[in-house]
Amino acid sequence: MFAPRVSGAVLSAGWTLREVGTPTAAIASTETDTPRLLIVDLDTTGLNIHELLSNLPDSGPTSVLAFGPHVHHQRLEAAREAGCTMVVSRGRFSSDLSSLLSELLTSPST
Repeated sequence: MFAPRVSGAVLSAGWTLREVGTPTAAIASTETDTPRLLIVDLDTTGLNIHELLSNLPDSGPTSVLAFGPHVHHQRLEAAREAGCTMVVSRGRFSSDLSSLLSELLTSPST
């Protein structure tokens, strides 16, 4: 649902995008690439956000943006506690996508 919008926003900003479908694939992709940002859908089947972030290599993404339904308070809080750079509701992710990407991809720490 969000993949075309994310892809469009990333490409229009001059960045490249690699889409993966599982936490295992996300970890593997950070071992072969040097991503600046990892975007995590907290509704991903089988996702354990703590496990995902703890298994990322040291050379992994400098920022992690997690999003999920606003009614899933525990998932959103777990993402914050796990150390995600930014955690937002699905609605905010959808409405503010370009500005969120801009903030995370152009911040001095990345």
